Amino acid sequence: MNRAEIKGTPEYLEKYFPIVRASELSFNDEFLNHRPINSTQRRLKRALITAIGSGLSDFRAQRMDACLDEDGNICFKAGMKPAVGKTANWWKETAEKFMPEKRSRIGTTKERVAFIGLLIKYLIEEKSYTVSDAWKAVCDQSRNLGHYWDSEDSKHELELTGSRALGKWCDLANTKKITINDDSTGGFSEFGGYYGIIGYLYPIAERVRICYPNSICKYATGWVVSNI
Repeated sequence: MNRAEIKGTPEYLEKYFPIVRASELSFNDEFLNHRPINSTQRRLKRALITAIGSGLSDFRAQRMDACLDEDGNICFKAGMKPAVGKTANWWKETAEKFMPEKRSRIGTTKERVAFIGLLIKYLIEEKSYTVSDAWKAVCDQSRNLGHYWDSEDSKHELELTGSRALGKWCDLANTKKITINDDSTGGFSEFGGYYGIIGYLYPIAERVRICYPNSICKYATGWVVSNI
């Protein structure tokens, strides 16, 4: 078998769990000089400043949404239906069992905020977005970054995993992403939107708390991360 398909090998990690260089975020980053123009941008900027101030470590994150194998276990493979329809608690338990030697888990809200900050930097540095337009793309209208109802060539149903690559990452929308809250409230949140909604209603940076962790998340998948 190709080593890139053997869970836990360096080749597998490189293919399906790229490193998120969160430690490289800095108060000196140009994009943090941006003056927010609405509440979503203000919330993200505050969260980024708090995250950077508290210290950020690098981690690995899923390149694409998880799917389910024939035994009902999560796996990562392009061209499959995303594993929607599970509860937040199910994701927490399942993600921890996925690759325990690498401390696989559901990512925290702070890690997701760092990921989004790095996405803004990528848009500016690699895609020639202006600072203002990069913030708008993640906070105000994300239809060009993922699969929404109003995205170009929208399927108006779930796309298969590994779609709409942006740099290292795929599936930035299509499904919402479940994270674990790392503030005093505990519990879970969902970030972003899904295929059945317009990109400006639930852009990538939009966060909504999950009130009932044992209720089915019909349009969401867990955001799985691990240690390096």
